[in-house]
Amino acid sequence: MNMQRFGQQLKIFRQQRRLTQRELAQRSEVPQPLISDLEAGKREGVTLEMAWRLARELSVSLDHLAGTWDQAEESVRAAAEQKTRRGRPRKAAPVAPAGAAS
Repeated sequence: MNMQRFGQQLKIFRQQRRLTQRELAQRSEVPQPLISDLEAGKREGVTLEMAWRLARELSVSLDHLAGTWDQAEESVRAAAEQKTRRGRPRKAAPVAPAGAAS
């Protein structure tokens, strides 16, 4: 997990919910200094339990909090765009039912 990305996502979701670091710390039972360090990119590593508590209090999945969901969506979107650039798929010619006369 990219901890810098995790910290950025943590800050974004916390601010979207209009929570202070202190409020999030109280609700999630994760120490406020740890939240501060994560958001500032000063801390490498957080336990799965702490990440889960933060995600739960922010009402997001761990994938969203870690930023891995966004990366997966970008990959799917890029693949779709690349497919579109190659041209539209052609329709297959109709197939006559078995036993039909030609």
